Amino acid sequence: MAEQDEQHILLRIADSEKSREPADFKLETDEKVLARITEGIYRQPASALRELVSNAHDADATEVVILTDAPRFSEITVRDDGCGMSPEVLVHLGLHIGGSAKRTAKGRELGITDSERLDRSPGGRKLIGKLGIGMFSVAQFTNHFLVITKQAGDEFRTVADFTLRKTEATQKTLALDGGEERPYEAGHVSIWREPAADKDSHGTEVKLLDLLPRTRAELASDDMWAKHDFQAEDPDAPKLSEPRIHIGRMQAGTQGLLAKQGALPWGASDQPHERFGKLVAALRALITTDRDSGVDLQLVCDHYFQTLWSLALSAPLAYFERHPFDIEGGGEVMFFEVENKLKGQASLLDLGEGQTPRSALDLTAPNGPTVGTFDVFMDGVQLFRPILFYNLPKTQSALKNPLLFVGRHTEDFGGRSAQLTGGPLAFEAYLFWSPKIIPKQHQGVVLRVGNASGALFDATFMGYETSESFRREQVTAEIFVHQGLDAAINIDRESFNFAHPHYQFLMRWLHSAFRQFSNRHKELGKQRRIVRKRFESVQAQERVAEKVENALRSRGIEDVPPVVLLEPERVSEAAQLRENGTIALRKSFVVPPSGQQRRSADETLRRALAEKKAVAIAQLLHGMGLLERLSYEDQEQLIRDILEIVLLEN
Repeated sequence: MAEQDEQHILLRIADSEKSREPADFKLETDEKVLARITEGIYRQPASALRELVSNAHDADATEVVILTDAPRFSEITVRDDGCGMSPEVLVHLGLHIGGSAKRTAKGRELGITDSERLDRSPGGRKLIGKLGIGMFSVAQFTNHFLVITKQAGDEFRTVADFTLRKTEATQKTLALDGGEERPYEAGHVSIWREPAADKDSHGTEVKLLDLLPRTRAELASDDMWAKHDFQAEDPDAPKLSEPRIHIGRMQAGTQGLLAKQGALPWGASDQPHERFGKLVAALRALITTDRDSGVDLQLVCDHYFQTLWSLALSAPLAYFERHPFDIEGGGEVMFFEVENKLKGQASLLDLGEGQTPRSALDLTAPNGPTVGTFDVFMDGVQLFRPILFYNLPKTQSALKNPLLFVGRHTEDFGGRSAQLTGGPLAFEAYLFWSPKIIPKQHQGVVLRVGNASGALFDATFMGYETSESFRREQVTAEIFVHQGLDAAINIDRESFNFAHPHYQFLMRWLHSAFRQFSNRHKELGKQRRIVRKRFESVQAQERVAEKVENALRSRGIEDVPPVVLLEPERVSEAAQLRENGTIALRKSFVVPPSGQQRRSADETLRRALAEKKAVAIAQLLHGMGLLERLSYEDQEQLIRDILEIVLLEN
C-alpha cells in the first residue's frame, strides 16, 4: 500500500475520536509465503499464547494475564501492562503482516524499538519477535479477535476489530495470469478510538472471540476423554486411567454444565505462585519407585495443563527453583567446565560453599527477562520456568548425585563475511545430569534466543548419533544464545534452519560437550563402582571373620590361630612361622588362580575375598582339630578343595 494511503487511514482513525466512525481497510501480506497464515502455521494452542506473551515481553510489559475460561473455553483474553500500540503501529501491523518493523529503522520511527539498538525494546530488552506475524498466531484459535491498546499519556485508547479470511476462499487471488504476484488479502480490520478514563494507563488486551471448534476441543482434551469413555464401555478393551491432573470436563451439548470436576493439585485459597509449586510437587510425587521410568506429561496431564507447562517453558521467566548457573557449591551437585574443542575434556570446577558457576565463570544468562521483571499468570497460576534441579529421584546406579556441565563460547568465524556466516555467535550453555529427569519432556536440549524459545526440548540433542540413548534420557540442557541464531529461526519459531552456520556450529559444540559429559560420567561411574565394591568387599571380609570367631567361640575356643598366606618369595619362612604356632600356607597353591589374564579391579577384590575365606577355612578346621593329623601339603590341599567348592559359580 502506498505511503499516502497509510496517511489517509491514520487521518480517518484520528477523525473517529469525534465522528465515532471506524476506519476500514483490508489486511495485506508482504510475501506470498504468508498466504496460508489464516490456516495457522502453529502446531498447538500453546504456540499462539506463546506469541502473544512474546509480544507483551517486547512491549516491556512487567505482567501478562491470560484468562481461558477453562474448562468452557468460550473465549480467551491476554492482557498486559506494556507500552501499548499507537494507531500508527496498528496500521503498520495490518498492512505489513510478515513485514515486522522490529529491528528496523521503521521500528525506531514507530517507537517499538530502542532508539540506538534496533534489536532491543524501548526498555532495553532483547527482542523475541521479528517476523510480524505474532499477533496473527491467534488464527490457531479464531478468525475473529479484538485488540484494545493504549499508550501512557494518550487520552484515547485504540480498538481494532480483526476478521481473518479463510485461505481456501482467497488462494486463487495469489497470482494473476502469467504468474504476476499481487498482495494477499488476509482479512479485514476496523480501527477506532475511544476516550480513556485514565490518561496514564497503558497496555494491550487481545480478546479472542468465537473460538474454533477444533481449538476448543483441543484445550478441553476431547480426544482423551472420548478414548477413556470408549475403553470404559468396552469390556474387552484395556482400561485407561483418566489424567491425574486435569482442568475438568463439560457435559456435551450443554452451555456450561460440568460433567467432571477438575483434578487440581492446589486449593482455592492458594496464591498464584503456590499453585505452580503444588503442580510441580504433584508431578514429583508420581515417581514412587526406582522402577518408574519417569513422568510423561502426555499421560498424566490433560491438554490444558500440557499447554500451561509448554507456555511456562517457552517464555523468558524466572526458574521455579533457581537458575542452574546459580546452584551453589558445597552441596550434592558436582560441577564441570566444558572445553571448547572438538575432542576436549571437561575439567572439574571446584566450587566452595556459596560459590556458583555464574560467579566462577562470569556467566550472564539472566534468571528471567534480559531487563526488568516479567510475570505471566494463566487462570490464577503464576508461571515459572519448570526445569527442576533439586530433590530428583535417586536410583540404584553407582552415581546418585547430579552433575552440571557448563560452558560458554564466542565465535567470529575467522572474520569471514557475515553474509556467509551470519555474523558472530555468542552463547552460554549447561548440561545437567540426574538419574531421572522430571518430566520426560525435559530430556534433551532447548535453544533460547533472548532467553525465550519457540521449540521445546529436542530429545536427539540436535542429532547426536551415538549409542548414548540411556544417557540422553538422563540429561536436560539449555543453550542461551546472546548473539546470533536469529536468522536460523523458522517462521513458526518452533524449528530451525538446520543448514544455517550458527545452527551447525551449535550442533558441533553440543555434540562435543555431550561427549565430554559422557566420558566424565563413565569415569566417575567406574570410580564410584570401585569404591562401592571395595567397601562391600571389606564388609564381606569382616562378616567372614566374625562368623569364624563366633563359630569357634561356640566350641569354647577363644583364641583364633593366626594364618599367613605366603607369597612365592616368602615360602622359605614357612618352617619358622609354624614353629611359632602360625598356620603358614602357600597362597599360590591354596587360592585357585584366576582365569583372567588381565587383573581388573573387580578381580582384585574377588581375590582378596577368596584369600579371606581361605584363612577362615583354615581357622575353622584348626579349631575343630582336623589339621593336626595332616601333613602341611594335605592341609593346603584340603583347604584348596573346600575353597574351590565355596567359590564355585553357577
